[in-house]
Amino acid sequence: MADRVAVVTGAAGQIGRCLVDTLTARGYDVVGLDLPAACSGDPRLRGCDLTDDEQVASVVAGIVDAKRRIDLLIHSAGLSAIGSFTDHDMTVHRKVMDVTHFGAVSVTQAALPGLRKARGRVVLIGSVTGFAPVLGRPPYVAAKHAVTGLFTAIRPELEQQGIGVTIVHPTFVTGGMSEAARGGERTTSGPEVTPQDVADALLDGVAHGRDLVLVGRTAKLSWTVNRLAPGLYVKLMLRRLRSERGAA
Repeated sequence: MADRVAVVTGAAGQIGRCLVDTLTARGYDVVGLDLPAACSGDPRLRGCDLTDDEQVASVVAGIVDAKRRIDLLIHSAGLSAIGSFTDHDMTVHRKVMDVTHFGAVSVTQAALPGLRKARGRVVLIGSVTGFAPVLGRPPYVAAKHAVTGLFTAIRPELEQQGIGVTIVHPTFVTGGMSEAARGGERTTSGPEVTPQDVADALLDGVAHGRDLVLVGRTAKLSWTVNRLAPGLYVKLMLRRLRSERGAA
């Protein structure tokens, strides 16, 4: 796989960093994208503000020109906001959406020439929040629903161009993630998984050409219960969240 090129957004984050290291160990030529301040000291990382469309277009075009192909584009960048709906103003909602949703749109559009040439694959790291009404982080739920819906909708279009799409939905990940704002405590509704769990499941899904990968017992249960009995799903989540708060 020495000639295979992988691009990872959010590469300085927990999952992103784990993916960069794991892909490198598996022989990929890896380029990680993150904010410039987070990229110092690692030659595999390049500074790129995903909310700046012109910067994204320039950086990704440079990667395509230099590498000639993109075999794997992994969207790991995301920004959360903890709290209730009334805790966050429009600035927070827009910031979370800009990074989590529009950042993925911008990078994918810029990467298409390289993906077409390699007949590559786009991988979105979604979340249980991308398909279920997880409480306590409404801006993030909105952004993850949006980006999950987008890549589900464009999968047939991209497949006609020879580009596969895999959506990975992990449950809560140990250590949390970057936040635009916090209006309450971070709560979980089930056991957490590690960044390495996510990376291993993602690459296994890519190797088998899977459309969907669910990481963790809670993600698998949530996927099934939310579809078969959405009312029961909400009741179970509320009960678990009360239990988490009581234990704290």
